[in-house]
Amino acid sequence: MNKAAIRGFTIIELMLAIFITAILLALAIPSFKTMLLNYQLRTVAEGINNGLQLARAEAVRRNTNVEFTLGAGSDWTVGCQIEVGDDDGDGVDDCPLEIQSKSSNESGTLAILSVQPAGTQKVTFNGLGRVTANNDGTDSISRIDIDIDGLDEEDSRDLRIVISGGSVHFCDPNVTADGDPRAC
Repeated sequence: MNKAAIRGFTIIELMLAIFITAILLALAIPSFKTMLLNYQLRTVAEGINNGLQLARAEAVRRNTNVEFTLGAGSDWTVGCQIEVGDDDGDGVDDCPLEIQSKSSNESGTLAILSVQPAGTQKVTFNGLGRVTANNDGTDSISRIDIDIDGLDEEDSRDLRIVISGGSVHFCDPNVTADGDPRAC
């Protein structure tokens, strides 16, 4: 048999390949963690934004006041301000106290929320889709800042949800360039 025809890897070549792979993984893992945490931040922000949009849409659809209530963590509930039973006889309450809710376990348990004005928990939309007074006399949420626990300041990407009039949108408070659609 011809010795030149037998080919393969030596143990030194295999060890070198494993060593290079280990170095590349060690460099990639921290940025992968940052990417996953920023993804969780975006998921929490989109979930809360979707809940606010749902509350606004249900208020218009039902032509009544609908509340968005922020719970512990990033939990939220959307429901009618005043419960209305089955007036039309179709077997479904016309306006239940809970239309939909979402647990923070579904989107992210590491989210840190800062609400403005401080201590507020709800916002109410009227039948025209505009913010109206809460039944209990509390202030309405006007802004929600979202951050993720575990990210360094330079790695973190902050997101903000702004509620004004009938508008609900989220933006990046760190973007300051004029004309940038991500700016607040």
